[in-house]
Amino acid sequence: MTTVHHMDFTGALLRMRELLRPGGTLVIVGLAREQSVGEWAAFLAAAPVMRVTKAVRRATTPEGMPVADAEMSYGEVRRVARQLLPGVRYRRHVLRRYSLTWQKSLTRW
Repeated sequence: MTTVHHMDFTGALLRMRELLRPGGTLVIVGLAREQSVGEWAAFLAAAPVMRVTKAVRRATTPEGMPVADAEMSYGEVRRVARQLLPGVRYRRHVLRRYSLTWQKSLTRW
């Protein structure tokens, strides 16, 4: 979970697409960064929810865990995913997360 931003995103999606059996479902939960005005507006609108969620969960960065800031924006993630995974479902979530859900066709790839 949320490790794909540590990898070459395109290479990771291509490899996962290759390894997935026909009819299988790929689900990715990842981290992205804000770049566009719309992405920043969504971040600011969700900021109170994020603060409350983090406080309730007592969220901290676990010691010893590798930490890397996301290099890709939400728009970049969505664009690349749609190119490589036709029909992918993209959703943005709070706490800077997004999810991709894709089912591999029984006849393609």
